[in-house]
Amino acid sequence: MLYTEKYEKLLNMLMDFDDSIRFAAVSDKDGEILWNSQRNGVKNIVPLNDTKKSLKRAVNAWHERSTITDKVGRGLYVIAAYEKIKRITIPLGSNNLLFISVDNTPLKASKGKSYGHLVDMGKIMSIVDFTVTQFQSLSNYLMYNLN
Repeated sequence: MLYTEKYEKLLNMLMDFDDSIRFAAVSDKDGEILWNSQRNGVKNIVPLNDTKKSLKRAVNAWHERSTITDKVGRGLYVIAAYEKIKRITIPLGSNNLLFISVDNTPLKASKGKSYGHLVDMGKIMSIVDFTVTQFQSLSNYLMYNLN
């Protein structure tokens, strides 16, 4: 019960933070979606079945990245940018993964090439850290007081 509440709170905070976030989900270590949220009025560009397959590949990629953690440090996030969207993955505790799909429409018209919408990863990571820390504090409190 607590995990679903944590994920619901995290996804709601992310959706409230940035209107360019189209879809967000938390998956487990097998790429199965545990909780998701989609912005009202936004049509999927990528069908959900394809997103699930992508999540499984992302989970495997994060496992591969973990083999160099002792050399480069813990992975924080990965952004894959496409013409229409950006897809962000962020590892969460308990081998879970946060997946965010962001609109990639440029903020203003530009001459020549545009590489799309900027993503404020500092604020996104602050929301993730805040939610994870709050949940850990609650879990520790419950374990201490229920035992």
